[in-house]
Amino acid sequence: MTGEPGGVGFLKSDGSFRPGKASLAPGSLATVLLFFALSVPNLVFSGPFWYEALHLMKWAAVFIPVGFLIALAGMRITFMKGVREGFVLDPFGAAWLSVVLFLILQPLWAPITSVPTFTREWFFFASLWGVYIITRNGTFGKGLPILLWLAALTGALNVLFAELQIHDLHHLFPFVYPTPGKYIGNTGQQNMFGLWVAIAMMGSSWLFFQDRPADDISGRKNIAAAANLFLFAVNAWGIWNSTSRSAVFSYAVGLCVLALLSARSIGTRKAFARASVILALLAATFFGTLLFGRGNVFIMKSVQMVEQFKTIGKRDSIWLTTAEMFKMHPLGGVGLGHYKWNYLEAQRRMVAKHPDMKWQYTYWAHSEVFQWFCETGVFGGLALIALGGWWLKCFLSRLRRGDPLSPEGIWASSFLFLIWFDALWTRPFHRIEDVLWLAFAFGIANRELLPSSFSWTEIRKDWVLRSLGLTMSTVAVTGLLFFARGMEGDRFLRRASMAEDPMARVGLIEKAEGRLMVRDTAQRELAYQYIRMAVDEKRGELLGEGLMRLHQHFRQEPHARDLGRLMGWYSDVREADLLESVARYLKPGAYSIVDGRLLLSSEDYQFFFGSD
Repeated sequence: MTGEPGGVGFLKSDGSFRPGKASLAPGSLATVLLFFALSVPNLVFSGPFWYEALHLMKWAAVFIPVGFLIALAGMRITFMKGVREGFVLDPFGAAWLSVVLFLILQPLWAPITSVPTFTREWFFFASLWGVYIITRNGTFGKGLPILLWLAALTGALNVLFAELQIHDLHHLFPFVYPTPGKYIGNTGQQNMFGLWVAIAMMGSSWLFFQDRPADDISGRKNIAAAANLFLFAVNAWGIWNSTSRSAVFSYAVGLCVLALLSARSIGTRKAFARASVILALLAATFFGTLLFGRGNVFIMKSVQMVEQFKTIGKRDSIWLTTAEMFKMHPLGGVGLGHYKWNYLEAQRRMVAKHPDMKWQYTYWAHSEVFQWFCETGVFGGLALIALGGWWLKCFLSRLRRGDPLSPEGIWASSFLFLIWFDALWTRPFHRIEDVLWLAFAFGIANRELLPSSFSWTEIRKDWVLRSLGLTMSTVAVTGLLFFARGMEGDRFLRRASMAEDPMARVGLIEKAEGRLMVRDTAQRELAYQYIRMAVDEKRGELLGEGLMRLHQHFRQEPHARDLGRLMGWYSDVREADLLESVARYLKPGAYSIVDGRLLLSSEDYQFFFGSD
């Protein structure tokens, strides 16, 4: 490792230690802010005060401390010579930065239709690079156990929240996300809940492998070990009840890597004994869920996955649509964050070739690698594969040499296997509260596994580093202002939803439209507001205005929800041409248009209009 927490030091390309004169960010401040951003977001949700009821406060808990840290680090690089002398931009970080810069130019060639979506996603991606640089240049060695304890605690709390939800007791506690009958805690989605408790379990597993029995009479270390195993058991109960197969298998992959790496440092017998304890707890909690939980549901879903293996866990139609989307724009991609806005068109082409496939709508490719290829094109996809292959080569080379990793390096490497395996099947990189851990783990692992520099990446020109630091600060401050104005816009939307006067609603929505982060949402809400006013006041011109705005928004961000609304209204007003222009996204043969009215099967009708 590179010294104690808060200390200053860097690894040279030959593996030797080079002390620096000043840190990229003050050690204690960086630790507190970064650990807050990593541990708190999975505990919070936005609530009724905000329009975005789930994610906004999660974003705030991440982007505010991270943005401040990146801005501070950039200013220190710019104005402090000692920081510049010790600063490391390793080849991995340089390649990541080149992708960030490459994506700034993507609107020049990619079919970007939603500027708010692209901007949000770019700041999201750039912030991860900033966290990687801070972690790569920092020292969080002895602080890591504290972070993993925090993760275990927040994981266990989410399991408690999920139990309240599944037993319809969540309404007794305003800090629990109100989703009766669902087992998701405050994460908002089943697979993300499963992933979060898997991350917490991985941290507890690492702590258990690193524990040494206490020699003192008080046995405080043994008490801590017992408490750690208790939290592990709670989170294990949660992962089985989540019924998330991707989370269970991802944790299994991470545990195998952890046991293998730990055996090199603590010995095979000790590693085997500790792995046996963990497996025993996993078995006990699983059998407990068979009796008192949802273990039978997990078994049923797993059996279905085997019996219907050709559907790849019901991903066959999604992945065929993804392949079609890539064929549409193989070089430049569809645009960062634009997978979801190209899904309907790609699916239309897919079902024309595979009429037996299921029609559906999703934001995600259910594989981060596939989605990255679609959004960034072949060059962005190959860059991802090349970086991943290089990292894996360095990892395997380290194993072949027999050099043991530090305890922190063992956790980081095991975690990276866990989250990347999960990324093959679901969408962890589209949740900032989870993918932030990826950047953090890369920063720790790469200090030991990857070279700190090549001859062509040794940057020592003062003006280059000053420019980099100034750019980091500028982007971070801009991002914070972007987010702050977005929060203001979100509040305008929430106030509009509660306002009784229709024109007051319009005024508040128009104010929100001036905030780029929520502009797309405001445009959609303004269209629906005009339609509501048209119905209430029986004014045809308002209906025409609302439908025109909604159709324009749909062309920018095609979504199944708006598709259903447009089809319904165009059918009611007998606009056959406009109806055909949107109905073309449906599965061929699933609909017909007679006298300007849309006829759907009962199943499709329920899909689009069942909630009305």
